Amino acid sequence: MRFILASESARRVELLRRAGYDFEARRSGFPEVSREDPADTAEENARGKALAVAREEPGSLVLASDTVVYEPGAGVLGQAADAAEVRRMLGLLSGREHEVYTAVAVVTPGSDTDVRREVTRVGMREVSEAEQEAYAADGEGVGKAGGYAIQGLAAIFVERIQGDYTSVVGLPLSLTARMLAAHGVRWYG
Repeated sequence: MRFILASESARRVELLRRAGYDFEARRSGFPEVSREDPADTAEENARGKALAVAREEPGSLVLASDTVVYEPGAGVLGQAADAAEVRRMLGLLSGREHEVYTAVAVVTPGSDTDVRREVTRVGMREVSEAEQEAYAADGEGVGKAGGYAIQGLAAIFVERIQGDYTSVVGLPLSLTARMLAAHGVRWYG
């Protein structure tokens, strides 16, 4: 059975490849939504991405994922569109704890859809205005949920994490491996 990742995210592709999976990566084209509830946002986007690709590839198993950052005072923080948004989001997260919701969807031939999610708490230290400016100018946070990439330079801002690190990167590998195994796709032989 063909296995397709409904994403061209370099982070997700790298996580799956390093875990030993053999798959194709394909952009879904699904227009992402933003809801008030972070779990609903992540789940609806993951499901939508997976179903969009599954409609084009009906005989394949399709995996999709979506990550959103939630800060209670600010609400859902999606992907930063530019450096100004990166700076604004870092300012909102600075010195606070936030939640990262990552939903995973698997669509199998026959259109069975399995959607689950992980929630990870991330504590960020105070990030000075000079650091916020420098990080925003670096460009790493553009296109990232919450305006930062924990696997990159932004790791210097994170003081603590409670939950699955790979979920914050963009694909909770433990959950994903269990879901794929339930549908006959394994990382080994």
